[in-house]
Amino acid sequence: MSQTQAIDPLRSLQFAVDNGYGGYSTLRQYIAKGKLPARRVGRLLKVRQSDLDALGVPTCSTLSREVDEAIDRIVAAAPPLSDAQREKLASLLGGDR
Repeated sequence: MSQTQAIDPLRSLQFAVDNGYGGYSTLRQYIAKGKLPARRVGRLLKVRQSDLDALGVPTCSTLSREVDEAIDRIVAAAPPLSDAQREKLASLLGGDR
């Protein structure tokens, strides 16, 4: 391998699941049907990052999960809205309340 070639890392199926490339069963089906090339490393199946990328754009990532968790913490710590505040938000957002 020349020094100018980029390394294409092998990823575990759990990595692929955690990063939104599909569910474990779906990825196993892709492998069985030949849609996703895989290699065995010991007892584990590994897939190249470029092959995962070829499946499409991930729908979820660890970062988005972390953002969602941070939003949940902020919402849980926020004081409840008054009726006037709820009405104001509803009028701004076009809701009925």
